[in-house]
Amino acid sequence: MYWMLPAHICSGVSRPDPCDETEAIIAVTQGFLAALSTKSRADFEKHCVRAGGMSLSPPSSIAPRFCTIGSFIEHVATLKDEIDERIWDPEVKVHEEGNLATVWAPFRAKVNGIVDHVGVELFVLHKFNGEWKITGLADSCRRPTEEEKMME
Repeated sequence: MYWMLPAHICSGVSRPDPCDETEAIIAVTQGFLAALSTKSRADFEKHCVRAGGMSLSPPSSIAPRFCTIGSFIEHVATLKDEIDERIWDPEVKVHEEGNLATVWAPFRAKVNGIVDHVGVELFVLHKFNGEWKITGLADSCRRPTEEEKMME
């Protein structure tokens, strides 16, 4: 449910610069993706809330998998494969009260240097004590086309 207060009530409220917020939000999503590469629990902890939820759709016809961010972190920390996941053209939306944001972005994932899957990711972020954290993540992916296999 969404409620708006009259402008005269909010006129004294100071809100962060939207450009600064967008940059901070993108930095958190990039930090999360960097943590995928390092597989470091400490790196993940900087950028997300372990109790948050994930819905991951693998490239095969298997139904989506659901887990907590914490269980995902524990799984990733055990992987031996090299992971390099990148997003581009992120679409950031920040709720006007400034404590909830989303990032939609296409992505590609390389496993051991080879493009393994591509798709779209949705990050949900909340602001805690002035700091953005990922509290939810969903993706939908598929196997890459021959052209997509050449992506950097």
